[in-house]
Parts: sequence; structure tokens; C-alpha cells
Amino acid sequence: MTPISRAAAIRALDRTVIDGLGLPSAVLMENAGRGVAEVIARRYSSRPTLVLCGPGNNGGDGYVIARHLALMGWTVRALPLLPPASPDCVLNFGVATRLGLVGPLNAHELVVDAVFGTGQRAPLNLPPFDPGSSPVVAVDVPTGIDADTGQRLGDFPAPSCVVTIGRLKPFLFTAAYEYDLVDIGLERVASEAPEAVLADRPWLPPLGRDATKFDRGHVGVRAGSPEKTGAAVLACLGALRAGAGLVTLCIAREAWTRLGALPPEVMVVEPGTSISPSAWVVGPGLGRAVDEELRRLWREFAGPAVFDADGLRALDGSPPAGVRVITPHPGEAAALLGGDWRVLQADRLATARRLSAIAPSIYKGAHPIVSGTPLRVVPGAHPALGTGGSGDVLAGVCGALLAQAPGADPADVALAACWLHQRAAADLPAGALPSEVAARIPALR
Repeated sequence: MTPISRAAAIRALDRTVIDGLGLPSAVLMENAGRGVAEVIARRYSSRPTLVLCGPGNNGGDGYVIARHLALMGWTVRALPLLPPASPDCVLNFGVATRLGLVGPLNAHELVVDAVFGTGQRAPLNLPPFDPGSSPVVAVDVPTGIDADTGQRLGDFPAPSCVVTIGRLKPFLFTAAYEYDLVDIGLERVASEAPEAVLADRPWLPPLGRDATKFDRGHVGVRAGSPEKTGAAVLACLGALRAGAGLVTLCIAREAWTRLGALPPEVMVVEPGTSISPSAWVVGPGLGRAVDEELRRLWREFAGPAVFDADGLRALDGSPPAGVRVITPHPGEAAALLGGDWRVLQADRLATARRLSAIAPSIYKGAHPIVSGTPLRVVPGAHPALGTGGSGDVLAGVCGALLAQAPGADPADVALAACWLHQRAAADLPAGALPSEVAARIPALR
């Protein structure tokens, strides 16, 4: 799994290479700049290119990039937005100057942003720049973006893509960035686990071809109010599509007449009916009238359970009786942790760690973060998931996998559910329905 690290951790790795191995920092800059230039050449045909350079090492990378693009035959100029200041930036500015590569370019068709990298802090105090219609390639970190949180520090043209250096940074997973990674050898000296990794295809609970409905698990779904039966229907659908052998919906009788979209495979019972599911899915569309019932289930049910939506808002800090997985979006995370959801969103990795202290969790968003050491980021900013009901499907999928994998690490089960959900939404456009996402899960499963 590809590591994701904050700026300070990456600077420490740089220092280990420089001090521990004795590799000069200028060599690292050369490798980085050449790698970025090669990515740019793969992405774009040769065209007049303006490289905007800052005063530090990001600017130094820019002068190296300009030199290597020129060696490939490109028309390129490096324009210092601020005078070079760091030793390696001064060195490569001098080389680019002697090669005649420093200065303005009147007509450009590509802009490279090498102004500020991982060390930028507000205010930026930059002269304004308008790239016109030219695409912008950001080097390592887009200017005006905090590398650790993705928060905007100042106004600067948004990148068309990012070529990040050494390791992936958290900001890449706060928006729908298109990115490439240039390896400069940091993993050869890394000795500590990163804070997070980019999750690859995970383990999935095996299902034998001869598995019966009892082998595949019985999922109980406590969801839906008379006003929000759709949430219950979608949670049940997610559980069925993820391979659950049996699904029973527990919902107030007055809501039964509004369950027209409920798959006929789902059994329906009233609250208080004695059933013995392998796992529960609790909360979607329930409202707050049954909070005490949900708190009892959290405290007393010895089997695994997924708590989502109103199930999360009912919790009071009591310890659970069995395995629990929680699946909050930012608003629900704020209800669990206290504080403003915007503050929690400003550092999603830190928030995911706090949620993990409650129970194994999926912190939902464009790139969900799943509990573990390190945390696992599931890539995929898919527009089809930005629709009410998507989280209900995810809760159902997670419940089915918990039912199928007794004794498995619940964080790994959560990762498998999140991965299935993200992959099922891949390539679907905005306007695709959560039920259509659920329909793609069996082929992946």
C-alpha cells in the first residue's frame, strides 16, 4: 500500500537521506525535477511552457524541471515570482540563467506551478497570476493549499493535475485531484509506519460456491421510520447485494405500507420481535424517537453491528457488548466527537484517528478513511456517491461482510465494505442512484 505522510514526516525522510546516507540535497532536487519533467512530457505534448518558481526548494525543483523540458526540445522559460533564497534554489536558478531559460514567455500553452511546496503558510503575499486557458501542473503541492489538510491558504490558479514528490500527501484526498507520484527513493530509508496508506484491493470474506443462506449470514436491519422508509430499503439492498444469506428488516408496522421498493427477499418484523441475526445494521432513517432502544443494542448485543446515521447520534459513550463498526459522515462525526464539523474536516486524518478510538470506523467523504494502523484511505471521488442513500447502502454492505466473517478484524471488514462500495460507483455519473451502485456489487463481490 502506498504511504501517505504529512509534510513534517516527508521533510524528516529527506533529512535522513541527506544526513544518513550522505546524498547531497541537490541530487534529491535533480531527481525530483527530472521525474516531474518526465511525467509532464508523458501527460502533454511538447508546447510552450512557463514554469513559475518560488524562493525555496519547490522553486528549485521548477528550475530543474525547466532545464529537463528544454533538454527534451520544449520551448520553456522559468519565471521567478519571488527571488531564489534557499541554497539549492539559488544553485539551479544560476544554471537555468546561464542556459537562457529564465524570463517571461509571452505565449504559453502550459503553466507549471513550482512556487510553494510543503512549507507554505498563510499569508502567501504573491503577485497575481492569470494562466488564461493554459492547464496548470502543480509541483508537489499546489500553491495556496496546505499539504496536510487541503485547506486554502491563499488565492492561486487551481491545478489541472498535481505531480507530487516522494510520498503522497493528505491534501490529495480532500478534493478530486488528479495526480502522479515521483519516487525519489524515500522508501529505502523509511523505518516507521506512515500515518496513512492508500488502500489497494483488500481481503474479502470468502464465500464458497456451495455456501447456504445460513453460511452467508443473517443480517438484521433496524432502520427506517414511516417518513424515511427508503433508508431501510437501501440498507437491506446493500446487505443482499453484498451476499447476505438472509436479511430481516425490523421497522414499525405503520411503515410497512410504504415499503413498496423493498426487495421481496427481505423479511419484515415489528420492533420487539425476537430474531437472532449474525450481525445488525442500525440507524439509517430511524429518527431520534428510539434512541434508548439503540443504546441498549449497542450495550447488550454480543454479536457484531454497524451503527450509522441516527444510530450514531443515539450513542452516549457506553462501552459496546460486541464488535462494532461506525460509519459517520462529517456531521455525524461532529455529533460523536463534539465541535464544528468544518473544524473536523480541516484535518480528516486526525478526525479519523479520534473516531477509531470509539470503534473501527469508516469516515465517509470523497476519499473515505478506514481505521487501522496505519489509517487506510480508499481512493475514489465518485460523483454517484454524492446522493442521499449512498451511506445506507454502505452500511448494509458492511453488515453483510461482518455476518460472513465472524472473528475477522472488524477494521479489515470495514475496509472491504468501503472498497466494494467505492469500486461499484466507479465510472458512474452524477445522477446514478444508490440502488444502481448496489446492483454492481455482486460482480465485484
